[in-house]
Amino acid sequence: MTPDTPKRTRLVICAIVAIAAILMITVVPFVTDSMLNPIMKAQIERTAKFEKMNKMIKFPDGMLPHAPFIAKTPWLCSFFYPFWTVLTFVGGFVLLTLLRPLYRGEPWVRGPVLTALAMPAIAGGYMMVPWMNFLGKTVGGLPPAVPVMFIGLIPYFAILFVEKIEWKQMAVNFWVFLFLGMTAVESFANGFAAYRILYSHPARPLLPEGLPALWLTFFSLYIVCILLIIAIWKLGNKQKNGWYLGVIGSSVALVAGYVCHVNRHTTLDYLFNAIMGGILLVLLLIPAIKKRLFKAPELQAPAAT
Repeated sequence: MTPDTPKRTRLVICAIVAIAAILMITVVPFVTDSMLNPIMKAQIERTAKFEKMNKMIKFPDGMLPHAPFIAKTPWLCSFFYPFWTVLTFVGGFVLLTLLRPLYRGEPWVRGPVLTALAMPAIAGGYMMVPWMNFLGKTVGGLPPAVPVMFIGLIPYFAILFVEKIEWKQMAVNFWVFLFLGMTAVESFANGFAAYRILYSHPARPLLPEGLPALWLTFFSLYIVCILLIIAIWKLGNKQKNGWYLGVIGSSVALVAGYVCHVNRHTTLDYLFNAIMGGILLVLLLIPAIKKRLFKAPELQAPAAT
């Protein structure tokens, strides 16, 4: 938004952001808390089921039982669910603090507001997958993390589309910022999975064939997530260093995801990660799109000091 944006429009956007902020502070922590014990119990029960099966089945040479690979999953979920929820919680206070400069249309505020709104979107996207894997068939219905994701997504895109702009500019905003967020959450989720398998493998501390790709992958994809979150902030403020961060992050996601997919064929998740990184990289490298990321003249005002 800018100072020239109609007052009613600015009020509506600020109201949407304020509602999201209040939900991030007062609702999301309780949603996460309601998910933690059920999902961890389901993970523990599945581990016990696999361990029972392992005692009954003689596995061929080279084939490993499933149980060790998910044994650490409850501990990891009990750390990362609260981690992303706390980022969302803090993001709510960020949004409330920035409501006044957002209403005034100060150009520097767009980036931090988009980044704060990305927290529940990423949190919901990440927390949804384990829930579907371990409770989707037994509980049914919509995963509780889906509403969390939309608490961030609705105001995120409302801010991107608030101005009266041509459809080409709107398409650029939509696809670039969509893939920044999607690639960030996919990279974090796959980094989580790579770490879990790497440190749960029965052969550890040795690294059997195919496993070294995982240490490359999980470190790289965590870094990708960080780079792309910062890129949302920077590109939200039309800063060109955000473009460079996006190119670096998407390139790493493409290569790290593909390398892991080639070395491990047990899932397509790393291939999807590589595809998302590749799409984002292509979008950012198209000259016309790159130009439009920095086109809007009202956002070229000097940054606040």
